[in-house]
Amino acid sequence: MRRAQALLLPFALFGLLTLTPPAFAAASVPTESYATLLHQLAAKKGDPQSVIAATVDKRKHHIRVTLANNTRPLVSYPPAQDKFLIDTLLRHHIKPKYTDTKKAVHHVLRYIAAGVVAVLLLIGAGVWLYTRGRPQGPSPADGQSQ
Repeated sequence: MRRAQALLLPFALFGLLTLTPPAFAAASVPTESYATLLHQLAAKKGDPQSVIAATVDKRKHHIRVTLANNTRPLVSYPPAQDKFLIDTLLRHHIKPKYTDTKKAVHHVLRYIAAGVVAVLLLIGAGVWLYTRGRPQGPSPADGQSQ
């Protein structure tokens, strides 16, 4: 019975994995062309395709705009058009937000200190195991075996 359960478990897991949709699949990001973005910027404020907010990533030359119909398409713009795009956003009373391009600070010293502590703990555990020896019990040399 136990052997049958052990064989059934991998097949059950495989079946669950194949039948369920991938939970961690990335959703497709709606993208638009730069020309479409310029038309949306020129649209009137009441139009559902008008731009109401923008987030600019200068390093990647991407801009994510929020339209009046609450969609957020991603637009890739030419690097030479950066100043023109920002000026156009400001002219249409849209203050762009900029993504943070700073890299995260890595705490190298913390990792080194954690490694040193781990090595010291391992050395201490090894010394403790070595010095504690075997537990003393009755030995045949004591004369108790007679």
